[in-house]
Amino acid sequence: SCPTATPVLQVPAGPLLEGDTVTLRCRVRQKNPAPFVRFFHHEKGLAWYIRQTELSLPPLQLRHSGRYRCSVEGRSWPWPPVWDESAPVAVTVHGEHPTPHTSV
Repeated sequence: SCPTATPVLQVPAGPLLEGDTVTLRCRVRQKNPAPFVRFFHHEKGLAWYIRQTELSLPPLQLRHSGRYRCSVEGRSWPWPPVWDESAPVAVTVHGEHPTPHTSV
């Protein structure tokens, strides 16, 4: 049996600001056939059973902060399928660009 390849969730580096658009990437070794992928924010599924390793988030809001992870179906038969999980990645969305000086 070949070792299961743990997927790696990639999030763009650098500060993320409200209104930014971001694409999450689930790096997987398996290319053919394309595996089924799931994306999670906390424990809530964002996308299920998609054959894409990228997921674009809507323009960011503060509530998009939190832990994200992805999982890849490593084996679909025999039932139940086995899913390989990525380590969680913390995402922090910052408010509008902070103004350096506030005039009083």
